[in-house]
Amino acid sequence: MDQTKEDKGITGKISLRRKWLFAFMMMLFPLIVILLLELALRIAGYGDNYNMFEDYSLYGKAYRRCHHDFGRKYFNRVVYTTPGNELFLKEKPENGFRIFVIGSSTVVGFPYGSGIMFPRVLHERLQDSYPSKHIEVINTAMTAINSFTFQDKISEILAEEPDAILIYGGQNEFYGALGIGSKEALGSVRWIKILHLKLLEFKTYQLLRNLIFGAQSLLAEKAVTGNADASTTTLMEVIVADKSIEYKSKHYNLAHKHYRKNMKAVLKKARKKDIPVFFSELVSNVRDLPPFGTSDAGRYPPALNVYEEAMAFEDQGEYEKARMNYYFARDLDCIRFRASSEMNDIIHALSEKYDAHMVAMNTLFEEKSIHGLIGNGLLTEHVHPNIDGYFLMADGFYKAIVQSGILGKPDSNYFRPSDWYRQNWSFTGIDSMRADILLKKLKAGWPFQPDTVINTFMDDYRPQNVIDSLAYQSVRYEGINLVSAHKKMAQYYLVRGETDRAFREYASILKIDPYNLRNYIEAGDLLFQAGNGDEALEVYRASLSMTRDIYVVSRMGEILSAKSDFKQALPLLEEVRKANPEFRKQTVLDLLYNAYNETGETAKAEQLFMQYRDILTQQTGSEEKKEVVLHIPASVKQIIDQATRHLQAKEVDKAYALLLRANEIHETNIANRFLGDILLQKKDRKALLYLNKIYSDYNTDPNYLNTLCYACILFKDYESAKKILPELKQLSPDNPYIPQYEKMIAEGETR
Repeated sequence: MDQTKEDKGITGKISLRRKWLFAFMMMLFPLIVILLLELALRIAGYGDNYNMFEDYSLYGKAYRRCHHDFGRKYFNRVVYTTPGNELFLKEKPENGFRIFVIGSSTVVGFPYGSGIMFPRVLHERLQDSYPSKHIEVINTAMTAINSFTFQDKISEILAEEPDAILIYGGQNEFYGALGIGSKEALGSVRWIKILHLKLLEFKTYQLLRNLIFGAQSLLAEKAVTGNADASTTTLMEVIVADKSIEYKSKHYNLAHKHYRKNMKAVLKKARKKDIPVFFSELVSNVRDLPPFGTSDAGRYPPALNVYEEAMAFEDQGEYEKARMNYYFARDLDCIRFRASSEMNDIIHALSEKYDAHMVAMNTLFEEKSIHGLIGNGLLTEHVHPNIDGYFLMADGFYKAIVQSGILGKPDSNYFRPSDWYRQNWSFTGIDSMRADILLKKLKAGWPFQPDTVINTFMDDYRPQNVIDSLAYQSVRYEGINLVSAHKKMAQYYLVRGETDRAFREYASILKIDPYNLRNYIEAGDLLFQAGNGDEALEVYRASLSMTRDIYVVSRMGEILSAKSDFKQALPLLEEVRKANPEFRKQTVLDLLYNAYNETGETAKAEQLFMQYRDILTQQTGSEEKKEVVLHIPASVKQIIDQATRHLQAKEVDKAYALLLRANEIHETNIANRFLGDILLQKKDRKALLYLNKIYSDYNTDPNYLNTLCYACILFKDYESAKKILPELKQLSPDNPYIPQYEKMIAEGETR
């Protein structure tokens, strides 16, 4: 009996253990399934890569840049824009100073684009002021993001070894991605939003999200509003879910609470890494923009009434009262595309608490505004600066960085004030007109117009001229971007002979896309052909930070030779010859020959001259005579015609540059004849090289033979002169110079 009890006890214990094991396995089974599904999805390459940065190779160098699709993490229902193509070196150099800029559309540079965004201006100013440093300013901004993105990505930014972080953000806390009034809100609980962002790193969660939103798009007629016609809608229209958020309402207070907590997380992580943060006040148009929405309900006066009171105070000259009322009217505006005063209060408080450098941007804009009232003088609409405003923003951050001392003292020899950059920055009518079209499109829709109005601006727009047309196309059509519009405009000016205006288009391109070598070459060549060697040299030199392209190096050697700076030209020309002996062979040898002669290295010059002779022999001494082009090919006709006009106007240097360029495209006898004549006038021995090239086709021309004979005597090639002289006598027996040539040859040979 005792044994039976013992057996039952053992059986009971085993059963209990089995029950616990079974329960544990039941709990573990879903996790195993999920893990297997996650693994399968990753192997299959499903889903999106939400890393903020990716490796990028350019001209053999290793860079990093913002991943173009990282915005997909924050936008599901609306079309999102991609971040700019800002590159920074994968391996940070010893003298490197790396700045990351955090923000949204204002930091992107709307409506002008990357060429005039303040981080690009700031970068150039800092690099000029600290020439011994390798400055990098990386713009991570993207339209319609807010502090939820900032706090989500700060760890990735900190992993890239920043030396400073700049923040200008807070205008999108209501309607930006995950904002309380946005179609991308995902509820109103902050921790759920943050958990959602963390879970999106898993492919299984991405699959679940895509299934849910896919089902919604099938059930709802137009659930995915991002598919709306881009010509009749703007992002401001499609992203908003809650069009009216009252002052001090639950959602109003919640948005500020979320901003405070998100930015606190950003600043805490930066301080933990001991990275300086420059946290800027936010700026908006308060004077020249009436409230988008006004409400008679609630404890507070209607926003429009307060705005009208502000205008009355301004009319009466009571500017401080006007200023206070303008700000209060902005805060009461229930359509919340402008950050309220409380946002700047939060920025002040957090900057003080976490030792960030607070940039008093709003104060700076007030100081530059008439009567301290910020309006259309510095802003284009509600929050985006005009060109003056963007340069002012760059100045504000520049001064804050310099005053902080984190870069040391700027080099006073290279310092230039903000006004200098504003006056000398490269932007053209295309940039201004495109911005104007974007603004008019924006203002033709809600909230600038009633939400019942259909935005038909792009369909109704009728361009008035070439600039207008190209600007319009760059906005309307995907196939024509701003860079291609500038290039088309440059070609238009070149056809009209307006070289300076053509180059200004390229100068603007270099601001927009500073990482494309082809742009530098095209811009430099344009200047070179126009005879502007000094500016061409600067453009070519600017490209060397990316790669030492041998074409660029050869051009620089050519320009320096023309400037008689042979000491700098020689190593460049030799660099080209060593890199590729066949590249522009005759031109490089020609330039080297002259440079060695001018620097007194005559032995090297004579060695090169013999190489020239070998080339000429190969070209003209073959048994089967090659047909020589005596006409002007279409590919170079325009260039040679332009060179001819320069010669007629006695603009010899400009003609010389054009003729060299023509020969690179298609070598012609007429170009060689002109080049020989020009160099002979300059008493440059290279004249013989060009004149000898065309001998077989011009040896029946007495004028040519006269020139060649004289050139041979001038450069003491008496043997060649003696061979040419009989031919000249036969064709032109009455030539008065023949006796003189005979005498000069005889005297030369007896010396």
